[in-house]
Order: sequence, then structure tokens, then C-alpha cells
Amino acid sequence: MITPQLAATLLADETRLSTIPMAPDRFRYRYNRDAKHDFAFFGHQPVRAVKQSNRWKFNEPEVRAAGRAIAALPWDPEDLVDPRPGGTSKQGGSRLQPTGWRAEIHNLVDRAARAAHAGTNCPCDSSWGQGHEMSWGLRCGLTAQSLRETGAQYAIACVLPVASLVWTDRTWLIPRTLAFILDSREATEEALGRRPALCKLCGTTVTDPSRRAATSSGWKILCSACAQTTLLSYNQQFKEKTYGWTRENGPPAEDYTCMLCDPPRQATNWDHCHEHDLIRGPLCGSCNTMEGHGKDFLTLKGATAHLMRCTRCRAHRTLPENHRLAALRRHLHLQRGAEDCDRHLHMCVSLDENSNGGFDCSVMCQDRRIRSTKKRT
Repeated sequence: MITPQLAATLLADETRLSTIPMAPDRFRYRYNRDAKHDFAFFGHQPVRAVKQSNRWKFNEPEVRAAGRAIAALPWDPEDLVDPRPGGTSKQGGSRLQPTGWRAEIHNLVDRAARAAHAGTNCPCDSSWGQGHEMSWGLRCGLTAQSLRETGAQYAIACVLPVASLVWTDRTWLIPRTLAFILDSREATEEALGRRPALCKLCGTTVTDPSRRAATSSGWKILCSACAQTTLLSYNQQFKEKTYGWTRENGPPAEDYTCMLCDPPRQATNWDHCHEHDLIRGPLCGSCNTMEGHGKDFLTLKGATAHLMRCTRCRAHRTLPENHRLAALRRHLHLQRGAEDCDRHLHMCVSLDENSNGGFDCSVMCQDRRIRSTKKRT
């Protein structure tokens, strides 16, 4: 197995004679806790990622095969196709909403046009929202050359499409080979995402993609039954231990079940209080991310008790800083929100600091709106 750095070097070597605009140095596996597969893409070629010694690595023959597959494609920069969804049906661009790589390029065009609009004091600001957002054209001082320069290094699956865009009188066109690569990559990624996930121990199909845990030895999937019977339950073994001590001397968090998930799910992280550096317990990737962001973490059953497992927070009778406004939102939502509302707290309760040292609070659940003021505590 080889590192991403060596994989990038091999891909550059395999494609050295190809003139297709590629960026082999961008090749890597991007970990995402919601990922539905464990492949990295070089163009439209998937390469399986495997975690070894806590690092993602790749199989050398697969890497070389991906590079050779790209190098074998024909390349004619003058063989162009319209990238817009719906084709050339309307002047200035199709009214259909772009998706996938088309949306990425469209958004880049839009950002460049907005920057040009701001830099040239273009007088069209009154009509900006009336069709500009769907146009693929040059507007507001944006030139073809400036867009290509701005997005020259913009990579999608190691492909550099923007530098090869060609402007006509109506829209942008893209070389057919790049459109083929990007379309094929999206189709392959969708197919990989539909593959059934199987429990590593019993082989049962697992329908919940969040049960895929990125452990130190790679992706691991356990069904609820296997997680409950094979993993440990945390019983405050490391109470008052620091995060650094646990990382150095304790077992990996993946040996335990998540303290908040029901049914049980494998943990991936040792959650700790960032103010006092004390261990609170093992959490899965999803719960750990929610805790870090604050926001809706307190809506999870047992979340407040979990935060209070930091003995210093409990002694001071206070929540960590990143959860205090969330607690206020939670309280207001319980007191004044709609009982059947299941939206995120920050979508229902807004808090604006006022000049009196408190907050102007607005609670809005569906059609129910209540305004009140609470002082800061």
C-alpha cells in the first residue's frame, strides 16, 4: 500500500504524455462521516482507499491503472459540448437548475461575475436577482480570460475544467473529453453509493450509512446487535483523566459503543471538555461533530448529562461556552415553541445581543411567532 503523496507521483508519471488538463497532486481520499463509499477518484477512475496505521493509503496497481485509463482517452480541445442542463434552448443559459460538476462550474462563473460586478460598479444591480443567478453568460465586466485565470487551478476529481472552457456568443462550452470524464465519475460515484453495506461480523445489510466508522484500521460497519455484543460500554473508567493521557495510555475509542446512540453504535472519538481537557466519554463521529458545533447537540437524549461528566463543569454548575446559547435556545423552544416542531433549534429561535447586556429572542415555529427578551446569565 502506498501513501497519497506517492500515489500522486505515480499518477503524474502515468499521465506525463497526456495533454488532458489534470492535477495529480490533488489526489487524496477526502474523509466524510456521511460518505457512502471508500473510493478516491482520479477523473472517472475510482481507487479504493484503505486505512493503515491511522493513514489512508492506496493499492499501487489500482493507482497506476487509473492513470493509464486517463492517459488513454482522446483529447481534442476543439471538440466542444454545451455543459448547460437542457442544452442551448434559451439565450444566456438554460433555466434548469445545474447539479453535480455543472453546478460547481456554474457557481464559479457566478462568483466571478459577482466579483466583477462589485469591482466595476456595474449599474445592473437592480436586476441582479432576476435571472442572473441562472445565466452562464459573461456579465458585469467578467471576461473569458479573467474567468479562465481565476479558475485555472479549480479541480474536480483532479480534473481542471475551467482553463479549457471556450466562450461563444451565448455560453461556455467544454471539451467533450472533460464532460465525459466528469459525467462518468458522477455515475460511478452514485453506483458506489447504492451498494449495500454489510456488517463486518454477521454480514447483515446495514441501511444506515452513518454506521460506517472510520477506525484506525479503515472503515468498519457494525449492525446494532453486533455493536452491543462485541463492544465495551463506558463506565467512567477514565474519570478525571485528561484527553492527552487517554490518547497516550487508554484504549482506542472504537473499542466502545457511543454513549448517546440508541440503538448502540460504534464510537470513533474520545470526547472531552475543551475548557478543562477532561474526558467525558466515547462518541460516534456524528455525535462528536454535533457536540463540537454546539447548536442541536442538547436535543439528543442524555446530552446534558454527558457534558456534565466533566467534573469541573459539574462543580461550577455551568455548561461549556459553546453550548450556553444553545441551552438558552433549547429552554425558549421548550417553553414557547410548538410542541410538534422538529426543526433545528437555530432555525426556530434567533438570539440577537442588545445594548442592555441581554438578548432579543425571537421564537418562530411554523406559524407561531413569539418575541421576548432575556438577560444574559
